[in-house]
Amino acid sequence: MRYFEDIEVGESKTLGTETLSQDEIIDFASEWDPQDYHTDPEAAKESVHGGIIASGSHTVAVAIREWVEEDLDDVKNMGAREIRSLTWERAIRPGEELEFEVEVLDKEPDEYNPTHGFVEYELSINVDDETVVSMISEQVIGTREVWG
Repeated sequence: MRYFEDIEVGESKTLGTETLSQDEIIDFASEWDPQDYHTDPEAAKESVHGGIIASGSHTVAVAIREWVEEDLDDVKNMGAREIRSLTWERAIRPGEELEFEVEVLDKEPDEYNPTHGFVEYELSINVDDETVVSMISEQVIGTREVWG
């Protein structure tokens, strides 16, 4: 288990990969984001996107799952304090291999509570070495002094 004290600004980790099929994109969007460019291949062809694209919520959910499974499960993570930014540079299409990466941008102790500190992370989704989604969030991370 890693604690606040163990995390270094600048450290980064390459996580796993995931490829979303058209069926997965349509299934997710049918439940959670039922816009025709996510759910209807024919209507999507007529949209500005020219075909089915993944819901932004879907891509972020997949990235967070990957982050938790490959990194945060081994950190005394106590939840997110905030999402500072969330940017989609371009649409994600069925069959693209998504690569996930996380980097520590900053950290600071909670001056009022010794049980935790705050760590600012950037979680990125890349396709062919191009960042297509970026999320900057601040996580609450437990201290070794209290939890270790």
